[in-house]
Amino acid sequence: MPFILRLAILRTRTVPTCGPDFLGAIGRNLVTPLSRLKTVAGSALESVGAALDASPLSVRRHRIAVTGLQRSGKTVFITAFAHALMTAARAPMAAFPFFPWREHVRSVELLEIPGVPRFPFEERLGQLLAEKPEWPAPTTGLGGLRIRIRHGDVSLLRSALSSTATTDLDLIDYPGEWLLDLPMIGQSFRDWSLQMEELAHSTARRELAQPWLDAVLSFDPAAPENPIELTRIAALYRDYLGRCREERNLCFVQPGRFVTADEAVDPATLFFPLSRLRPGLGAAKRGTMGAALLARHAAYLKLVRQFHRDVFGRLGKQVLLVDLLSALQQGRDSFADLGLAIRSISDAFDELRHPLLKMLPVARVDRLALVATKADHVTADQHANLVNLLRDIVGEPFLLATARQSGLLAVASVRATTDLKLRVNDLAMPFLRGIPAGRDEVLDLQPGVIPGTIPAMDQWDEVAFHIRRFEPPRLGPGFADRPLPHINLDKVLQFLLA
Repeated sequence: MPFILRLAILRTRTVPTCGPDFLGAIGRNLVTPLSRLKTVAGSALESVGAALDASPLSVRRHRIAVTGLQRSGKTVFITAFAHALMTAARAPMAAFPFFPWREHVRSVELLEIPGVPRFPFEERLGQLLAEKPEWPAPTTGLGGLRIRIRHGDVSLLRSALSSTATTDLDLIDYPGEWLLDLPMIGQSFRDWSLQMEELAHSTARRELAQPWLDAVLSFDPAAPENPIELTRIAALYRDYLGRCREERNLCFVQPGRFVTADEAVDPATLFFPLSRLRPGLGAAKRGTMGAALLARHAAYLKLVRQFHRDVFGRLGKQVLLVDLLSALQQGRDSFADLGLAIRSISDAFDELRHPLLKMLPVARVDRLALVATKADHVTADQHANLVNLLRDIVGEPFLLATARQSGLLAVASVRATTDLKLRVNDLAMPFLRGIPAGRDEVLDLQPGVIPGTIPAMDQWDEVAFHIRRFEPPRLGPGFADRPLPHINLDKVLQFLLA
């Protein structure tokens, strides 16, 4: 079956911050790539990794990495999650039911993680609790927070030494675009190129890709190396990726770092797919355009592997946030693209767990929470369908193979609506009450039914998904010392610590 057809029905089975030897590996025409990333997670990756490795025997430490695909609500999730951990012990149990230290907490501190840029928690929480609340501005790049909980310890070993134990919960924020690069580790340049070229020729993308497709026709891999021309064509490919995100809300773009907002990507490091270029053939001889293109690709993969070795591999608990509802609302192409991204990532997780690849840090991930966000945008009776839809996208083979490590949840990090029943034609029907985006008044809305499986190709024209965005709830300072209203946020913690 052709790849694009498999993409349409979502049954597809489908980098590196530089170290000190980076320049020598890729030659004189390639300067240090991704200069912004080098500052945050490049030459500093070793120190970040060392900071994550440092765990005194007197401290129990859980490292929780949080990432999300485009517009999945990652910043809101981390802000609400951290705030709940800070305040759950003082709040009624109903505000955050799962909190294992509740009756034993002696103090809670919010700390920086040494060597990791600080997540702007106070600023983002302030936006949510303001008199006129706003959804927090998204974060970019690597960041983190440490919540230190000192609590009573009744374990036999520790009770003889001290009545107090310390548990650190490290929340690590990193861009979902970095995760999208994960499948590239297991692909050859040609295999990756074939997949990217086929996507570029798909109905949803061909118009956006046309300037790059036209330019690459004249590219001669055997011609003498011309860095300016190589960069010109690569820049067209990067522009195409950016348009996929901004104009069509497509999230499966590789290389992912090429479209991350804070990545000051050096133009001399850009590359693009070219399936007619085969490593080892004459077209890839030293000094040719083909060899230069392969060198840039290899350098990028080195960056990917370094990030996963020095940072990702030390994060044993992962949370992947997914906005299924917006993709449903945007139509078949957007939903198919999101499904391809999720399936590719989950396949890469599965493949990199192979015993022969234990040297790769992905093998150390012991918990992967796959979270469908914005569950408050549908009524409570649709939450099970939301989880089942995510299950259908990920695929049963992956879930069965990782049954002890993976879990599916529907979550609202900050609940912007309430459920109610209203009578329609003498029938009690589920509604949502909230403030629609761009409005000031509270309205009662009926969002409709969410499919529990991936819609068939002929169903997309028949089904209308009335998914609305909402303004943040008007909470005010009363929530400064208690968890924000949410759906299942505590169950994420429960799964990660199980």
